Amino acid sequence: MERLEDLLLLGFGHKKSVALSPMPQKVKALCRNRATKRWSTLLTQNKSRIGYNCGMRKRLGEIHWAAFVKFAETTHKEAFCQALTPASAVLRCEGRIEGTPCPKGFCIDLRSLSVVECGNELRGLHMDHTHDIKHVCKIWSQALPERPQSWDDGICGSLVAHLLFGVEDHVIAQCSDRPIWRKQVVPRCGDKRGVKGHHVDDFCHDIACAHYDCRLGVKDIRWPTAE
Repeated sequence: MERLEDLLLLGFGHKKSVALSPMPQKVKALCRNRATKRWSTLLTQNKSRIGYNCGMRKRLGEIHWAAFVKFAETTHKEAFCQALTPASAVLRCEGRIEGTPCPKGFCIDLRSLSVVECGNELRGLHMDHTHDIKHVCKIWSQALPERPQSWDDGICGSLVAHLLFGVEDHVIAQCSDRPIWRKQVVPRCGDKRGVKGHHVDDFCHDIACAHYDCRLGVKDIRWPTAE
């Protein structure tokens, strides 16, 4: 039998070091939960923005709608949720939609906040769509045949999903190499609802104003061979 001293020299008996998350687990769980709720509001709750408010569940029918939800959850949900729990543990406003940097330099350091502080700060950071959701759904609906045989009948489904949920650049563009394949949902600072003294001009995102200057057309999402 080996002596205890020899076993320790060989590494036995030492506890293995475990890589620690740069942010507290409770803070990470809060951010993850916030992202999941935003995903649900967009897609999976009964009166979701895409399915109910924009009418896409009725437009597609239950079978095709369920197929779209499954596709979106398979291809985009995890990245969408991770957008609020970055490896750097720092959430930053990406500036105004026209490209100017955030005048406030807004950022949330998830390593140094309590759960309560983090929850309050997250109220001022919005997942902002480059193309307004209602506009994307309107073009999507118009591009489909009168009686679609699938949720992406005749259109580039990957692009539609990317416009609605894409938080990363689409490296392998299936339809085009245009800028439209860059990430479409980005964090931007915005006024907090119900807080006095907040003026929209002081923030990068006006929660009451859609980006209707960013326009899409049916041809933008339809396959080139589609009539």
